[in-house]
Amino acid sequence: INVEGKKNILIKPNMTATRNIYSNTNIEAVRAVLMFFKDNLKDFENVNFTIEDGSGSAFYEDKSTESVFRDFGYYKLEEEFSNVKVKTIDNCSNFFEVPIKTVKGDGVARVARHIKDYDYKISVTPIKTHNYAIYTGGIKNMLGYIKQEDKSLVHGLKLKGAPGKTIFDYIPTSLISKARRIMPGVMNFLFGMSGTYKKGVKLIHKNIANAAKEVYPDLTVLDCMNGMEGDGPIDGTNIYLGAAVASADALKADGIGVRLMGLNPEDVGYLKMLHDGKLGDYSLNGLVGEDLDHAKKKFKLHSLYNIQKDWNKP
Repeated sequence: INVEGKKNILIKPNMTATRNIYSNTNIEAVRAVLMFFKDNLKDFENVNFTIEDGSGSAFYEDKSTESVFRDFGYYKLEEEFSNVKVKTIDNCSNFFEVPIKTVKGDGVARVARHIKDYDYKISVTPIKTHNYAIYTGGIKNMLGYIKQEDKSLVHGLKLKGAPGKTIFDYIPTSLISKARRIMPGVMNFLFGMSGTYKKGVKLIHKNIANAAKEVYPDLTVLDCMNGMEGDGPIDGTNIYLGAAVASADALKADGIGVRLMGLNPEDVGYLKMLHDGKLGDYSLNGLVGEDLDHAKKKFKLHSLYNIQKDWNKP
């Protein structure tokens, strides 16, 4: 880890949920990162640390990311560290565009431009199953910088202004999100029957890989004390691992995260695409610490995994 001369450091937690404590980054993981730098960085007091995110669930529930940070105790860190600020992207107005692919053609998603202003970016997140992309960890966490209104576009199910309609154009994302909480079994059945969903689980990996290149973290810390299995990334259940992963190679970290779940990194499309594109190395070369077999568990995968696993099939 080389942060010498870095004065403006981002810590990007995962604050996607408004209630489920196992869906969001535990404040203790962020505090541990800050304490590490305080103990090891000679110029610590002169470095500005920004903790920042945009909560997708808060947006769809007509709440604010600020309220999520407050409910999860994050503003205490501003009191503990004079050089730490907690911010949100909710009111961001300056964006750059990244290409995405959807069932209705090529489009773009907007990403908060100020992410380019940070000298060093740290992704701090738990590992979770995902309702489209199989797995979410350090790399996908960085997509929290996509404009709130555009986050659903990454799933490839809709495209603003495109001709033709799918069921996802008629049903607001906020309603789908709410229905998942109330009747998950019914929603999983309906999604499993949807041809649009089956196309979306193929496209999302390409979209994540393309967007990730623009927001790639310099350091990834996976808080694997607890993970989320089942219907993640928000509606799953806790599974205890008692582990932690850190790497300056984000792909290396996520490769370990996937293995801790009982999968292989090549099972996850966007990880394989980034690996093939030489964005990192998810092999076990250079691994130090505990034997993976001592920590990994067989996660219960998402209810729609049998569809998700076919991301690379025609």
